[in-house]
Amino acid sequence: MHIFPFLVRIPRFLGARSKRYSDFGIEMIYFCAVQVSKKDIKLVRSLGQKKFRNETGLFIAEGLKLCREAIASKWDIHSIYTTDEAFLDEASDAIKVTSAEMKMISQLTTPSPYLCVIHQQEAHMDLSTKPLLCVMDGVSDPGNLGTMIRTADWFGIRHILCSTDCVESTNPKVVQSTMGSIFRVQVAYLPTSELIHRVQQAGYTLSGAVLDGTTMFDCQLTSYHALVIGSESHGISPEMQQALQLKITIPGVPGAESLNASVAAGILMSEFHRQRNSPL
Repeated sequence: MHIFPFLVRIPRFLGARSKRYSDFGIEMIYFCAVQVSKKDIKLVRSLGQKKFRNETGLFIAEGLKLCREAIASKWDIHSIYTTDEAFLDEASDAIKVTSAEMKMISQLTTPSPYLCVIHQQEAHMDLSTKPLLCVMDGVSDPGNLGTMIRTADWFGIRHILCSTDCVESTNPKVVQSTMGSIFRVQVAYLPTSELIHRVQQAGYTLSGAVLDGTTMFDCQLTSYHALVIGSESHGISPEMQQALQLKITIPGVPGAESLNASVAAGILMSEFHRQRNSPL
């Protein structure tokens, strides 16, 4: 007896999955609905708070670019939510949610159609190979830290050490500001004293951005420097100031307001990159 292959088509909804079978000449595609539960909504929503990110070891990323970056990275994805049915073809494990449900779990004022929940991972910070290194000292503004991580990624800086009074790299606003660079740049946290010891022990020169230092164009930055950026409101902490071996200033027009921390970091990263790649 000849059995003709047939196809069962059911509209995809609420995170439907699809699988194909070819047993006994029968080819089938079936769909099973996967709904987002109240427990899921509560979990994802809670990740806006540091306490629950620490307890669960999870964080969120929102937006198509960030979700695609997360999926393409080596980070472990916990779950994906979308209101875009077409995205289910790209991310087969995604769960389809309604706009109302997405609004409940999103941290954005205007929710994106895409949200990923991701497992945190420990940063691998091997300084023995003398990689380009940035040090963030007391950077508490999420937008600034996220932009610095993104800028570091642009200039090939894959290692950032933060003092423990910096904002978390998994804070939703930080993640959003990185535009995906969070998945390529290693970010580790240490108490200031331990951070200083580790950087100096690895043979780096602690070089900090200050208002009264040597202009960056007169600094030789081709050797192993760790670029230190302080908070926008307080600058580099007294403890870190005492440990600085080189103080660098970005020249500007007298009378102008001091630079935004992430802008200053970007200018100095650019000069570090230029000198390391095209030494004078």
